[in-house]
Amino acid sequence: MRKTRILRSAGIFFLFLLFSIPAFTQLNKVPNLKLYDYDPLHFGFILAANQMGFVVKTREDIHQLYFKGAQLPQFDLGVSDVDSASVYGVEAIPHLGFTVGIVGDKRIGEYFNLRVIPSLAFGSRNLRFDTRLYKKNNNSKDTIIPRVLTQKVNSTFVEFPVYFKYKSKRLHNMRAYIYSGFKYTIDLASQANKTEENNYEPKLFRTDSNYVIGAGLDFYMNWFKFGIETSMSYGMRDMLLRENNLYTEGIESLKSKVFMLTLTFE
Repeated sequence: MRKTRILRSAGIFFLFLLFSIPAFTQLNKVPNLKLYDYDPLHFGFILAANQMGFVVKTREDIHQLYFKGAQLPQFDLGVSDVDSASVYGVEAIPHLGFTVGIVGDKRIGEYFNLRVIPSLAFGSRNLRFDTRLYKKNNNSKDTIIPRVLTQKVNSTFVEFPVYFKYKSKRLHNMRAYIYSGFKYTIDLASQANKTEENNYEPKLFRTDSNYVIGAGLDFYMNWFKFGIETSMSYGMRDMLLRENNLYTEGIESLKSKVFMLTLTFE
């Protein structure tokens, strides 16, 4: 609930910026930075809020899978002597993070630009497992105990995105744009190469490739160009390392999904 309020407040703040800045820039009847778009190359930086998530696809036979022995983690839920367990569903819970990066922009036409934005992104995601734990009784019948288990996955990405940006015609001190491209990411927090006994936390592979789409508005100020944009990126690789345990074997594919709300200063 608190996260929902934070997202709503952030959305209201950025909507305020979105509508107030055009009005502010239009007060000056003389266009700002008239020759800005004719420069062949310029630089800047970004500050962004991100919301990292997953696209989860579970196995069709997930309800028929039973995990026993070494496949089971230690349950710190007031439950002992668990004989086996099954997973009924897996849900990804996104969390807020932040991204910083450097902009390199190359003009390739009146309405087209090529942009490279190496960035550093911090964030996390939760995987929530709807499970049933089975406990043997003295009369050999199973006691079924429903439990929701949550695993947190932290990530620190070094990102190398390359975009093509298509701009509208400039309207005084404002321009709209859309863009699309690809992003290569390296997760510095990946645990895929580490093997620890009794470590059942889901592990992600270190690298991924993503396709990205986005849209935004540029505002020409007196001394710099300010932009606000939203984007979505979708990973193309199944990122989950299979370790034959309750947290991995019920998932057929686990792909990254990231929403970003970005401020650009160029």
